[in-house]
Amino acid sequence: MNRTRPASVPCAIQACGSYQHAAQCVMSNTIENHRTTLSLAILMSIALSALPLQGEGYRDWLKKDASAASRFDTPKADEPETEPPVAAPADRPSAEPPRPVEPPEQPAHPQPLSDTHATAPAQAMALARDGSSPLHPFVKRAVLGLHEGKDASESNYVCVINSGINALILRLHLIRNAKVSIDVQTFIYDNDEVGRLLTYEFIQAAKRGVKVRIIADHLASARDREAIAFLATVHPNLRIKHYRPVAGRMEPSQLQETIDGIIPNRTNQRMHNKLFLVDDMIGITGGRNIENCYYDFSTQTNFKDRDVMLIGPVALDMKVSFNAFWNFKHSVSSRDLPDVRSLIKSGKYSRPETLADFHIDSRFDTVNRLADSREYIQEAFAHRLVKPRRVVLLADKPGKNRKFFFFSGGGRITEQLAETLQLAEESLVIQSPYLVLDRKARKLLRSLKKKHDGLRIILSSNSFSATDSVIAYSANYRMRSSYIEDVGVEVYEYKPHPEDLLHVLPSFPELEARAQEEGKEKRPHLCIHAKSLVIDDRHTFIGSYNLDPRSANLNTELGLLIDDPVVATWVKNDILRDCLPRNSWVIAKRRMPLNLDDVNRLVEGTLRHTPLDIWPIRNTTSFDLIPNRPAVPPFHPDFYDCYRETGDFPGASKDLSGKEIITRILKVISSPAQGLF
Repeated sequence: MNRTRPASVPCAIQACGSYQHAAQCVMSNTIENHRTTLSLAILMSIALSALPLQGEGYRDWLKKDASAASRFDTPKADEPETEPPVAAPADRPSAEPPRPVEPPEQPAHPQPLSDTHATAPAQAMALARDGSSPLHPFVKRAVLGLHEGKDASESNYVCVINSGINALILRLHLIRNAKVSIDVQTFIYDNDEVGRLLTYEFIQAAKRGVKVRIIADHLASARDREAIAFLATVHPNLRIKHYRPVAGRMEPSQLQETIDGIIPNRTNQRMHNKLFLVDDMIGITGGRNIENCYYDFSTQTNFKDRDVMLIGPVALDMKVSFNAFWNFKHSVSSRDLPDVRSLIKSGKYSRPETLADFHIDSRFDTVNRLADSREYIQEAFAHRLVKPRRVVLLADKPGKNRKFFFFSGGGRITEQLAETLQLAEESLVIQSPYLVLDRKARKLLRSLKKKHDGLRIILSSNSFSATDSVIAYSANYRMRSSYIEDVGVEVYEYKPHPEDLLHVLPSFPELEARAQEEGKEKRPHLCIHAKSLVIDDRHTFIGSYNLDPRSANLNTELGLLIDDPVVATWVKNDILRDCLPRNSWVIAKRRMPLNLDDVNRLVEGTLRHTPLDIWPIRNTTSFDLIPNRPAVPPFHPDFYDCYRETGDFPGASKDLSGKEIITRILKVISSPAQGLF
């Protein structure tokens, strides 16, 4: 549907990499049409049987005329406004589009125990029979759509999940209502409270007869031989594998880990996918792993993350991707790890049974209750399901590529996202926790700006005081002058304690009190971990892909590309809210006398291509809005009258001074090490 867009609306995207090769279809399929009249119960069983799909390819659905696709089952009058309040519309972006405007409060961010009713467009639905999930009727509708002749990519429902607590509630609800199978793929599987709670629920599902399979990347997951020995033997319906276990052991020695690390395509190539698939028809992907900090339960860093739940046949593509990793030669069963096998043989490990044995305290009482509440699941998730025009899964193959030493070669998802960016004409907004643009990414963004005069690119990432990776921030700090001066993007760095803190993390007061009780010196803080993109108010990507060379070339990634303006508006508004002065510092050029910025730019640009960068001055720094002054973008002529410098590392208090020193040191060596990020 063609429509005039505002001249200043920035959108979200997150991708980098080469677009020299055409992106190919990622496990796209359709289910065969059957002419037999079946009851809804039989249709449900067909959906769960994972029949082969033969959907349109990735390139095909991008080109297909979306105006012919069905929007929503609800009347058009019930749809929310898809454009936030902005400047007057124009046929094309102006040469100097105005600053990001204050977006309306996002209708898709309910919190537990909130009385707020979602306003997302959702299909009018009849509740399923007593004892079943309010989400199950959407499974039946998705299958009915296939039997009506719709393509697999057109017969899905999606729901964007920003709240960490809601993300945990949804996972618990899906586990407890699983009928056939649960497949989980995660980069981090920790043995903290959230990890133990989900482990307990997986075991209970296995005891009900549900087949549970878990693949965890070994590098960052908890290395607890006793816990893994228990999981490997607790029930035959529960199986766990480890992606590329370091030195082929659960708990390798330091020497074994060091030797393993120097072997190409061993330790450094990781599985960064995040997937939570239930009964082959309901899937979740995004940025969340299994650890307290992803679900608003950490007394230190809490990630501002984003997931998307999908209900429909594209979930079968998720199954295909999961199976590829499950059967990959470097996905090793727990029982095949020598140290775990010997421990199982000895029998010397604990065997917890009750929830109390897993050390789950009263903090999770509300979460447990809401996961079983039909009313809450209906309000927080079912009523917010959107039927998008099209959805496609983007996924790397296991192993990614073998160009280890050169940190290049890309991957399937890198090529697909790079091709998707060619759709951008008006605006891009990227949200990524790590901002390390390699040459291919910078070339791609420069070419887009050259191709579309007035294209505005906004990057939302972490500040030095909010980041969870000093190494990645060091590379960003070293390169960001080129991002702004050479590529022409805008960079906004998220504050650890933004003004919207209680909106994003309502449990902050309780977490702060608990941190004090535990004797922690630092207050809990927020850190962006969402990896999302929106292109021209229409195409949205939500997944595990960071804007750095690791995601582009080394780590396997996964995500959903969604063609829908309402989903795009929700995600864009959330990112733009993060970019507002109350929540982020803006990176801009320093004001230097006597044109010294040109000299400094020459020196920076030269040293950027050398292994060592000893130049102490950056051409860019952080700025904050002066009280009672209007917010304007960095390229606005009044910018320096409205903003003041806050230094290279704002928010870095005395207890972070060591971290600052580390950053300044690491920026010296970040050129040769950049590919490791």
